[in-house]
Amino acid sequence: MGIYKPSLIIGLILIFSIDFFRAYRAKILIGPGKIRMVDMFLISLVRNGFNMVLPARTGELSYIYVLKRKFKFPIEIGISTLMVALVFDLVIVFSMIVISIVIVGVNRYAVSSTSVILIATGLLIFFLLFLFYLSKFIGLFIKIFDRILLKDKIRKIRIIQYIYEKLVETNKNIEIIQKRGIYWKVYLVTIPARILKFTAYYFLIHAVLKPMGFGFNDLPYWVIFLATVAAEISAVLPTHSLAGLGTYQGVFALAFIILGFSEKISIIVGFSYHIINLIFTVAWCLIAMIILSMPFYKVKENSMGQFEKI
Repeated sequence: MGIYKPSLIIGLILIFSIDFFRAYRAKILIGPGKIRMVDMFLISLVRNGFNMVLPARTGELSYIYVLKRKFKFPIEIGISTLMVALVFDLVIVFSMIVISIVIVGVNRYAVSSTSVILIATGLLIFFLLFLFYLSKFIGLFIKIFDRILLKDKIRKIRIIQYIYEKLVETNKNIEIIQKRGIYWKVYLVTIPARILKFTAYYFLIHAVLKPMGFGFNDLPYWVIFLATVAAEISAVLPTHSLAGLGTYQGVFALAFIILGFSEKISIIVGFSYHIINLIFTVAWCLIAMIILSMPFYKVKENSMGQFEKI
């Protein structure tokens, strides 16, 4: 049936632009003067590519790896900044879920919207508390971990020592981030990043459906959002397959059917928009990896180091 090129181009531009916000957010979390914006942008492209390919969001580890390998940042800085960023993402996503159901209409579809709102609201509150008390949660886990080490006499095992030390350092870095008072900046940057992501998906889906006779009026933004967010949440689960092939499209198609679309259209759209996103994201990931590996790409000297002590 073809594809509607104007919406396709807009969707791809939006996908690319998201990484500017992600890079700027990571730069805020790491600290001013520690790393260049172009460095964080390339790291974000690499992270996105690995996230698209590897199951259960394990591609997030590429962010920590590149920061350590190329830019010589300690592992705990990568872990701490990644943890804070991911929690902010979840806060915005669950906020959008509640808003979308209220706008679309409670109990309008086969699934109980009231139950979804309650679950989303509960998770939103949980992650907000988790965000502001993150260091305390990790500190509690460290105390439990420490007691287990003392009780079982396994502290001398090198890998256990290493994990414990990195956990302690990660918690120290999270405390430093919290003391810097930058949460409001991270929040303001995360909002457009999340909105742009789902808006990009909206245009990609419109690009696929336009040749089938679907216009913007037939595709309410918040309805499409609910289908795409269901697929995005499925990508976090251990059942998520390599590159999301099968599982991601399956969850999207199921959500699309529940939201009133036919089975045939749901399957076509789920496969098409995911493949477009996959190819585009992986292509830019490969380009970023090539640039980072080139001898001419030099790391800024003052980007190496740790957070300033407070």
